Amino acid sequence: MDSQTRLGLTNVMTSVNGRVDSDTNVPKSQMDELIQLARDFIPYDAMHAWSANINGIVVQLVTNSDHLIDFWIENWFPISPDVVRPHGVIYAVNGISGMEPHAYYCSEVRTAVFVNTDYYGQCKSWALGIAADIMEMQHDIHSIHAAVVDIGGSGIAIIAPTGTGKSTQSYGLVLRVPNARMHSDDWAYVDYIGGIHGRASATISERKFYLRTDIAETYPRMAEAFRRCKLENVGDTYSAIRNSRVILDPMWIGGPEKFIYTTRLRSVVLLRRDERSPAEEKLDTEDAIDTLRKGEFMVLPGGGPEEEWGKIKTEPFYNPYLLVKNEERTQLQVDFFRRLFKFAPCYILNTGVETIEQTHTRMLRIAEEATQRAFSEE
Repeated sequence: MDSQTRLGLTNVMTSVNGRVDSDTNVPKSQMDELIQLARDFIPYDAMHAWSANINGIVVQLVTNSDHLIDFWIENWFPISPDVVRPHGVIYAVNGISGMEPHAYYCSEVRTAVFVNTDYYGQCKSWALGIAADIMEMQHDIHSIHAAVVDIGGSGIAIIAPTGTGKSTQSYGLVLRVPNARMHSDDWAYVDYIGGIHGRASATISERKFYLRTDIAETYPRMAEAFRRCKLENVGDTYSAIRNSRVILDPMWIGGPEKFIYTTRLRSVVLLRRDERSPAEEKLDTEDAIDTLRKGEFMVLPGGGPEEEWGKIKTEPFYNPYLLVKNEERTQLQVDFFRRLFKFAPCYILNTGVETIEQTHTRMLRIAEEATQRAFSEE
C-alpha cells in the first residue's frame, strides 16, 4: 500500500479496545503488592520506562508494551535531563495469566498499575488524572476536560460528554474560521489570577493529540494528516471501528499560525444533544455549576458499550479523568468553576437541533461578545 492509500504509518490492534474496570481507591499496602508484581513480571530486557512532562508534573510510564511506550513518547512533552525522580508512576503490565484486565490507583503514592490492557486511552487519561491529583491540591491549578479554541484572542472552553460533538465543533472552528486557533483537544490547565477583573489563563497539556479517527468523515482534510500518523484500532476505514484513534501533531491541522499554547479563557460552552432542549441557553453561575456537578448525559453510539447506548448516565463535571472522587474534591471542583465563571460566562448549546455550521455561528457570536466585554473592562 503506497503513501496515498495507506491509512497511517502504523496501526496497532490492542488486546483491549476500551477502558477496563478500575479501582481508584487502592490502599497503599495493596498498591505495594501490585507494584512488586509489576516489577517482578517485567524482565529487565523487556522493560520500557519514559518520563513525561505534564505541565511541570513528571509522570513516568513503566511497561512491557511496545505500543503503550510508543504512543506515550509521541503524546507528551519530554522532561528536562536534570529531572531524576517522577512525581507519579504508571506501571502497565501485559501477559499475566489468570488476571482479568484491570486498573488500580493509589492517591497516597500517586501510582497506578494496569494489568493486561494495552489500550492507550485509559493510560493517557490516568496520566492526566495523576497530574491533576497533584496540581489541584498542591498548586491551585484547575484541570478541565475540554477542547479549547482561541478565536481572535478570546479562549472558549467547550465542555461536553462523549458523543455530543466536542471535537467536531472545535476542529470545525479551526478549519473554517480564519482567526480561530486550536489550543487543546481534550484537556487544559487553568490558572486563576486576580479578582473579578483578573483572568483565567489556560495552558496545554499534550504535545500531540489522541483523537478519534471518525472525525475524518466530517472533515476529509484530516484524513490527509492521518496517513502520516500512528493509529490504534483502525479498521478498513477511519470510521469502521468505534473508538479507533490517532496520535496527531496539532501543527498539522493548519500550521503554527493555527495553534496556540496559552490563551485567556473568556467564555465556556457546554454541549448537549437531544431533540427537545433549546438551541442555546445562557446559564447563571449556580445553574452552570449544578449542571456540571450532576453531569447527566445520554450514552450515544461510540460513547460506551453498545448495551449502554440510549441510557442516561452521570459523569460529574463531564470529567472521567478525575481519579480521586470524594466530598473534598467535589467541593474543590465547584470552587474552581465558580472562579472560572467570574471571568468566562457559561452557555449551553444543543447540537441535536442545529447543524454544525449553525452551532459554529453561535460560538463565534459568543466569542465576539466576550472580546467586546473584555475591551470594555480594560
